[in-house]
Amino acid sequence: MPVGRPDPVHGTGARREERLLATGAGLVAVALVLAVGPTGQTWAAWQYALAALVTFDLAGGVVANGLNSAKRDHHATDSPLEASRLGRLVRRPVRFAVVHVQPVAVGLLFPGASWWWGPLWYVAVLASVVVVRRAALHLQRPVALGCCVVATVVACGLPAPDGFAWLPVVMFLKLTLAHAVREEPYRPVTGLSQG
Repeated sequence: MPVGRPDPVHGTGARREERLLATGAGLVAVALVLAVGPTGQTWAAWQYALAALVTFDLAGGVVANGLNSAKRDHHATDSPLEASRLGRLVRRPVRFAVVHVQPVAVGLLFPGASWWWGPLWYVAVLASVVVVRRAALHLQRPVALGCCVVATVVACGLPAPDGFAWLPVVMFLKLTLAHAVREEPYRPVTGLSQG
């Protein structure tokens, strides 16, 4: 069982550098998205705020879900996360994917895409998580990588909301590859060669 203060985002026992990596990735992505922003027109202030929130959650979430501390917690048979509602949610990859409605919200609230863009990516991510979770354990990572490759190729060919062409790929990385794949977590080792 993971030891430490329960942390549904980074995993119980996450080290400072692990939390900083996830937060840093989210903040850098927010800075990039807001700097590039919309290419065709200006967003309203609330759209910039929403774009920052969505970007931080998805980009930071890719790294947070990939942390060894998160892998230990999210896939452990016994975890202190079970005590909270959010903790129980992150330990159930399909349910966790269900609450990620960001593509639908972005598709509805930002210009540049057809009405079907958001629902298409929402359903695609959810289906990929189900496929990964049903795959044999030794095939989960390659299946997830295959889903990410297909999503990347398709996303490059579809019109997206202005400033959000990246969203499907990052969402696949967060939910399909980083979260749904059950992997062996490693703890930091001191005194051994990383070679």
